[in-house]
Amino acid sequence: MFRRYLLVASLSSILALASGSPWAQSLTSSQEEKSLPYSQRPEVQRFIRDVARRRGLDPTWIATVLDQATYQPKIERLMTPKRSKPNTRDSRKDWEKYRNIFLGADRLHLGARFWKDNKVYLDKAKEIYHVDPAVIIGIIGVETRYGENTGSWKVLDSLVTLSFDYKRRADFFKKELEEFLVFLHQNQLKPFEVEGSYAGAVGLPQFMPSSIKKFGVDFDGDGKIDINKSPADTIGSIANYLHSMGWQEGLPMVIEADISEEQHRKYGGGTTARFSWSRLLKDGLKPLDEKNKYPDDMQVFIVDFPFYLPGSLELDKIYRVGTKNFTAVLRYNSSYFYAGAVSELATAIAELVGEPGLIDGEKIVPDKKKLSARASKADPKHRAKIASKEVKGHKTRDKEKSELSKVSSLGKTINSSVDKYGIRETVEPITLPNKL
Repeated sequence: MFRRYLLVASLSSILALASGSPWAQSLTSSQEEKSLPYSQRPEVQRFIRDVARRRGLDPTWIATVLDQATYQPKIERLMTPKRSKPNTRDSRKDWEKYRNIFLGADRLHLGARFWKDNKVYLDKAKEIYHVDPAVIIGIIGVETRYGENTGSWKVLDSLVTLSFDYKRRADFFKKELEEFLVFLHQNQLKPFEVEGSYAGAVGLPQFMPSSIKKFGVDFDGDGKIDINKSPADTIGSIANYLHSMGWQEGLPMVIEADISEEQHRKYGGGTTARFSWSRLLKDGLKPLDEKNKYPDDMQVFIVDFPFYLPGSLELDKIYRVGTKNFTAVLRYNSSYFYAGAVSELATAIAELVGEPGLIDGEKIVPDKKKLSARASKADPKHRAKIASKEVKGHKTRDKEKSELSKVSSLGKTINSSVDKYGIRETVEPITLPNKL
């Protein structure tokens, strides 16, 4: 759940990095520092003394643990913001491309099965924390495909590299490293027993170490918090987190409405729902379903999802009204795309299992009629170039799909749901039991 989207470096930043200026060197450790064991670096020695004093840990033990870490240059490369190439589509701005990553049929299968297998704990989380099961299902599905991909990096390597070698956010990662050391000591774990993402996030929910400390819950009552192997602890911990961030049971994350660009300029931006529902209605906002009544003082804001027009490098936007629940998920990950994907995946799976979703209105996809009209105005050369890339992309996705969609057959076909939620690729018939 590490905040994945970082600011893109300016041209001057990149030139400085390339030139080896003192400013550039401040973003990464020197070769001389990298040649030393971590415990022999002055900066690390200060860290050891400080953590030992404040957290009551043996400084020799801390030094021994840190010296087992290995600098990972690939993590530096992965964490460094990349510039988009001119005259090409920037995938970081393409909602459709991002969305389609998470709405494949195999992920829907896994989510429906996870819901069925853990319904007792999802219901318990709803009762205790008043968090809807669908959002928990959506987050675990987006983060790790229900535990299939929790990361294979040694968390110690990740956090030490990001604390002392790659210094763009060193202060943040030093705090996470401190919590990780305490976590190892309290649970008597070996340093390399814990694996996760290259940013140091751990387990099914991809919690950073500080979040494990603050929000981790022993939900299955076995005397320990295990978000690596325990779905129950994962469910309880996510519910605790969202409850702390203001999740409101029964409220959708997004509401479809007729929203103008002017309204977006006035009520959009940021990550906090901060305008009253009545204010937007008075300003002419028209909900798609006027039968759904919300309190006048409900806090909302307008969120946008940019996408590329077919055969073009031109961006358009889809608008939705975001609620306090959209904001709560943004506290988990501050990307609109992330929160949108959670709401879409959660709603698709909720429909499969006969439970309420998180979207008031239709799926967050472009209007096809609008697309056709705009695409006809696109430059022919760009249309041909991008169409060729799209064909190649579909072939690649088809190949990946054939390798990944070896999913066990379950009972009622969901092909109609696959179509409704905008999954582009053709899939084999998928079935679910009549009751989950």
